[in-house]
This record gives sequence, structure tokens and C-alpha cells, in this order.
Amino acid sequence: MGSPGFLTSPMFNVAFMLVTMQLGKKIDWEDPSILMMARIGYYGAQVLVILLAYALIQLVKSKNDTTELKYTETKAGATQGQEIKTTNVAYDSAQVQSFIQSTLTSVAMISLMHWQFKFTQPLLMQSILPFKNLLTHKIALIYLWGDDASEGNLKRPFQAENPLAALMGGAAGGAAETPAVDDGHAKKD
Repeated sequence: MGSPGFLTSPMFNVAFMLVTMQLGKKIDWEDPSILMMARIGYYGAQVLVILLAYALIQLVKSKNDTTELKYTETKAGATQGQEIKTTNVAYDSAQVQSFIQSTLTSVAMISLMHWQFKFTQPLLMQSILPFKNLLTHKIALIYLWGDDASEGNLKRPFQAENPLAALMGGAAGGAAETPAVDDGHAKKD
């Protein structure tokens, strides 16, 4: 089936952001009923995205890909990496858990910006963006869209991405995980 290419395009991200910001300028944020609808929409969207992420974890577990995965994880400031031995199902579940944690952190930051500093426009963009982020997450690309997990940037372990690299035309940099090239099959000479 394959994922829609426009969703993962950096140009789509820029266009989405610009259109949403322009739309946000046309909304009367001083109207209490509109502000209440924006709050309900924002928090409702966050709850729905988290529920969908847990559904994605259940999909990963139902596929039960127990292929062994070995890689070396290097923490920031460490000189030597730690050898990690896991399975695809455990790795993929952990990646979605990380997405959920990231979403909750974003909710805390946006809530602070809104309730403490009275910023309202982020409520609109952040009501839509988490859905796009979930649909374009590497695990969703593999399990929902049916993209090939054995090649490119979907090959496990995933490389840490530099968010500016796509805009600058460069590759992902600063990989936190380096593959130990062991797919469980012995090579014959």
C-alpha cells in the first residue's frame, strides 16, 4: 500500500504550518466561546492521539515480530556504547511509548504557554499536528501504511533524526543508535 508521500514531505510541513498560522490569525481568540471550543478541541485531540498510539502498540503486539535485533546505543557524553539485544516487537513498542511520552511533554508545554502566558494560537496547530505526527511515525509507516521495514530510514534500529537536516538537504546526523549489523542470519563464506 505505502504511505502517502506528501505527509512526509518537508515542504508539506512548512505549508501546513504557514496555512495554520494564517488561519489562526483570522480566529477571534477574545471570544470566550471560541476559546473554550479551542481548549476542548486541543485536549480532546491529545487524548485521541494517545489512545490511537496505544492502539498502534496493540497492533505491533498482535503482529508479534520476534525477530532478534541487536544494536549499540551511545548515550550523550559516553565514549563507549551499550550493547542492546531485543526483539522487533519490543523495540517498536518502545518507540511508540517514546512518542506518547513526547506527546505528553508537548501537552505540558502548550498548557503552560496557554494557561500561564495566555498564548492561544498554538491550540489550533497543536490540535492537528499530533495526528500528522502519529500517521508519519516510523512505526505507523511500517504497520499502518505497509512500508518496507528492511530498507532506508525504516530499517531498525532507527537513526536519530536531525529535524533541520531535511530542510538543509543533508542526511540525519548525530545518530544515537548504530546498527551492529546482525539480523539473526549467519553469513556463509
